[in-house]
Amino acid sequence: MKWLVLVLFAILPLQWFALGSSPLGQVRLHMAAIFAFAGIVLIRYRMRVHAPVLRGARYFILAIVYLATTWGVMDLYNGKLPTGAVQMLLYLVAFVGIATYFFRVAAARDGAAVEALRWAAAVACASVLIGFTIAMFVNGVNGVAVFGRTIAAADPEILQKEVFKSSFAGFGIAEDQVQGNLRHEIFGSVLFSMMVSTWAMRRGQRPTSVQRWVYSSAMVVGSVLLALSLSRSILIAALAWPMLIFFRSVASGRVSPGQVVALVLGAAGLASLSLSGFGTVLWNRFTQDTTGYDARAGNYSGAFDILPDYWLTGGFKTSGAHVSTHNFVLDSWLRGGIFVALAAAAVVLTILLLWTSLVARLPKSPTWLVPVAAALALPVVRLGTSGGGHIPPVEWVALGFVFGVLTASAGARPRVELAEAHPAQHAGSP
Repeated sequence: MKWLVLVLFAILPLQWFALGSSPLGQVRLHMAAIFAFAGIVLIRYRMRVHAPVLRGARYFILAIVYLATTWGVMDLYNGKLPTGAVQMLLYLVAFVGIATYFFRVAAARDGAAVEALRWAAAVACASVLIGFTIAMFVNGVNGVAVFGRTIAAADPEILQKEVFKSSFAGFGIAEDQVQGNLRHEIFGSVLFSMMVSTWAMRRGQRPTSVQRWVYSSAMVVGSVLLALSLSRSILIAALAWPMLIFFRSVASGRVSPGQVVALVLGAAGLASLSLSGFGTVLWNRFTQDTTGYDARAGNYSGAFDILPDYWLTGGFKTSGAHVSTHNFVLDSWLRGGIFVALAAAAVVLTILLLWTSLVARLPKSPTWLVPVAAALALPVVRLGTSGGGHIPPVEWVALGFVFGVLTASAGARPRVELAEAHPAQHAGSP
């Protein structure tokens, strides 16, 4: 399984590769990898192995089942096939398998997997670099030239349209359906892999010098890739990580030498971005590139205008960038009515309460809990920014990781050692 999980992390970013269509919609490579990995876990272990995760994540599971059920019923009422509800239930099953895997790893039942997961960030970063190189070559995109024009004009739109959108064409997705916003989940998977690797570096046996070097290199490369993504939602989720580290240090009154080094390196990285000119591109992306803000505001305004017509039973089609509010609850309301909206709100509330409790525990918890809390920030942000009112695939995997690790820390403590093995060495790692 330790090699299969690295295959999963290698495929997660390759979201522009489509395998074909199915009764439930288009099947992409990363989706197939998620279901295949989860299916292997579910088949390999008996039900009693999955039972701790089912108990530990019971409120989230019940909220999803309630949401999928009400959504399916309302789709049938509105004369539609409940494909979205069925997809959600399939992802819930995959979530259980993934959570069980991370539960076993965190509970030290699969110690070799911890060392394998230390390579997750390196594998994901390498996959993105190789995948984009191939995609740009196939589509005749000169990334260096485009990057130069982006810096010269300080215009992030050049990079988004001429690299991201252009590179995704020709891999099974129709040209008129190719969108640059695919990058949000592509780089979300990179961010998630960085959090998993950081967690794994703080667990199990002391990392070797090779593991430390590969991990450090992957964190640098991953940080650069996140900056180049120009994805505001992913960058906001990424910023939650150092903020959690800072909060833990202040609340606990402990600042380690590693955190000082991380702060210095972070400042050096920001200075390098500014000197390169890309810092201006990032600044303009958040402050002057208001196209996305204006479109989102227009979608919200339009949604509230039509809500009186759909508030009870739904029936509005929310798929598509120009109609979706990119808000999980509001899109669910328009699509399925008030009862589906209440179910979606229950899902969001469950995740938010869990994240709040994790943050509150950080000052008195081992450092391995920081990347776990940071990983939960990814679905928290994406539930308010992803289109169509769906939980994206990468966020399902992130939720499986979080619930699996937390279930192990809560239920297996008397039987296995769950404390960090080397707190001093990694206390300041981001």
